[in-house]
Amino acid sequence: MSILFSDEYPVVVLAFRVRNRGSTWLDGNPTGRIYVEKRDMEQQVRDLIEEGRLTLDPEGRRRPVLVSVKGSGGFYAAILEDPESVEEEAQTRHPGETRPVQQCMQPVTSYDEERNVIRLMEENRFYDFVELLEAYKPMIGEDPTGFDGRSIHPVTTRTLVTEMKAYSKGRRPRRDRETRTVVLLDRGVSMAEPWSLWEQYPKIMVARFLANAVAASHSNAAVYSFGESLRMERSPDDVEPLGEETRLDAALRHVSLVEPERLVMLTDGRPVYIDGVDTDEDCEKAVVLLEALCRSGVQMLIFTLGEDREMERFYGQLTQTSEALVVPLKTGGDVVRMMCRIAEWF
Repeated sequence: MSILFSDEYPVVVLAFRVRNRGSTWLDGNPTGRIYVEKRDMEQQVRDLIEEGRLTLDPEGRRRPVLVSVKGSGGFYAAILEDPESVEEEAQTRHPGETRPVQQCMQPVTSYDEERNVIRLMEENRFYDFVELLEAYKPMIGEDPTGFDGRSIHPVTTRTLVTEMKAYSKGRRPRRDRETRTVVLLDRGVSMAEPWSLWEQYPKIMVARFLANAVAASHSNAAVYSFGESLRMERSPDDVEPLGEETRLDAALRHVSLVEPERLVMLTDGRPVYIDGVDTDEDCEKAVVLLEALCRSGVQMLIFTLGEDREMERFYGQLTQTSEALVVPLKTGGDVVRMMCRIAEWF
């Protein structure tokens, strides 16, 4: 099977979904998805069916019926139906009986999860992103009270009902969402470059989205941006990548005065960058400041966007620090790991 693509249209993924729990074959080979040009999707599927290439059996005797094509961006799904199964079901159904709802379980791949996160990011639905994180949280967590989850939790003068909240994955201390949290966004010019994971999105767009999610899940959060200086922002959406210098060392000196309990940073490139100046020593000082904050009890989450080796070298020194979690976002497949690690940190 060979498919020729032109340069006029972008290439997208087209998946096949059969309502009646069937499988699809293309040119006699079992096929769940293919690459097609992004043009008149329904007509392309109809052509495959009429030409006898898309079938419901390897022999090519059973042809599906196209119901609809759904999707957006780079992923689409053709909803198909087996006419023979529909006819057999109609013959065995009693008069007045409604058609049962068929629920077909499909495996969720890393690609599907990635597309879901992309869609939330495109629509800036960071509240839904926070809710999605609940699905990635560990099922069993540490309970400082020793509550086994089965018996009735004791309510005494030292355990007030107003200080407890119930969550789908277990009790969570109320204090976690009220900790003093500082969000640091890099506003250097490199943040305007395309993010290597999804090329059409600039790094600053991804950083704003994640910063909004953090701010939405922590009521006592303050948002700052750093370039040549530290600046407090009303919203992550106000941050523009216009800074020609990056001075994380100076920003951290001011942040330490706030005495945060949690620090979330989204950055790209070296901790300190000044055009034409060797800043290795200043970068090391910035890393030392980050380590000092961790030793003082600050929990730290750092997102590194991009593939800058100097960035990896400096921030990689924090991987041995238990209070610091460095999450690189640069290649395909990082999204699922990102969701798991953010859920654990949240």
